[in-house]
Amino acid sequence: MPEKTYFTLQETAVLSMLGALVFVLDVFFPIPLRIPGSSGTWWVIPVMVGATLVGRPGAGAYMGLIAGLLASFFGSDPLHVFDLLKHVALGATVDVLTLLFTGRIDLVGVGFIVGAGANLAKMTVNYAVNLFFGVQAHFILLGIGIASVTHLVFGGIGGVLAVLLVRRLRRAGVIDGNV
Repeated sequence: MPEKTYFTLQETAVLSMLGALVFVLDVFFPIPLRIPGSSGTWWVIPVMVGATLVGRPGAGAYMGLIAGLLASFFGSDPLHVFDLLKHVALGATVDVLTLLFTGRIDLVGVGFIVGAGANLAKMTVNYAVNLFFGVQAHFILLGIGIASVTHLVFGGIGGVLAVLLVRRLRRAGVIDGNV
């Protein structure tokens, strides 16, 4: 008898493609606003869609792991290896907040909260890595105020867009709730 796995092969394929989409959107379709956190809009959408489609804890962290590995090996950020931490933190936060709201990511308010929380987690890990490398804390505290607001707003926008996308896909019959 075959061994039972946590994610099916189809779920793993969907999560892997959505995790790769996070990397592709970040690298090839940057948002040219030059505002902290604006890229979080792109990062949050595939992770929330994948977590909603699969509906199991760990889906977001898996997509974050895939996106982080791609960003670590092929990304343009100077802190290649630590990109993995940012992406996994974003995905794990989506998992935790999805569990907290009992999987109700189909509500716009919950989508905003989950997206904003995920983008804020990404920002927190980014600042922790900067502290680790010796950036003085007062420089970080100086910039964290406005950056946290913009991360919250852009992550929330991405969360709302993810909810609207999932609703539209369900209404069109493309997805039925089970991958």
